[in-house]
Amino acid sequence: MAELRSDALVLRSRDWREADRLVTLLTRDAGKVTVLARGVKKNKSKFAALVEPLTLGRYLMHRGKSMETLIQGEIIKPYFSLHQDLLHYATAQYFCELVERSLPQNEPAGAVFTLLVAALEILEKDANPARVARCFELSLLDELGFCPALDGCFCCGQQISPAYFDFTHGATVCSQCPRSHDSILISGAAVAVMKRFLKQGFHRLSICSVSATVNTEIGRVCAGAFRTSLGLTEIKSRVFLASVEKVETVRSTI
Repeated sequence: MAELRSDALVLRSRDWREADRLVTLLTRDAGKVTVLARGVKKNKSKFAALVEPLTLGRYLMHRGKSMETLIQGEIIKPYFSLHQDLLHYATAQYFCELVERSLPQNEPAGAVFTLLVAALEILEKDANPARVARCFELSLLDELGFCPALDGCFCCGQQISPAYFDFTHGATVCSQCPRSHDSILISGAAVAVMKRFLKQGFHRLSICSVSATVNTEIGRVCAGAFRTSLGLTEIKSRVFLASVEKVETVRSTI
């Protein structure tokens, strides 16, 4: 019997038939896989906790022709703290959907697995989820081969600030050079923070100051990059996250 044994993180879990669930896992060894978890909706199912979203565990699966079937598993970490805060939970769900929609099925993605787990670990401790999100987005683009080019103008090489970010080239372009119609203005401060994130990742992220304006700029660049490079348009969890962020902003001003 062909089997897959791997550490994995539950990206998504959805109902399937009367008592089963279809679970999307990001595995360390085989990338994104879809697993059938039989009987988990029944009372006292031993697999119920294993297939909850944001659960990190060790899983054993039977590899079928079209789908894996969960045989057994053990929980490494359930990330309970992320479930207890709506903003952090919404951010974590956004990370998972972004990864799920960015990766093909059944192709190794060990670096992305490591990145996602690291992002959740940092997210647990960081009081500024937006900062973690921008760093994760850029790091994921880098891992997928779509790292933004930020060292001067893509066309002439000039170091000019502010510049434009051209999504066609995935690069900054100065105001004097031709650029695509959907290019957006981006400040020198935003470019500097993006370079820092790409170079250092989550290392000492908590001491990196990111203003609301810079966060918005970087968010627009990343959203456009995912749209242009990977065809990701409406990301449902991102829409939900934006609504939660709006509520939190209003609360902070009261």
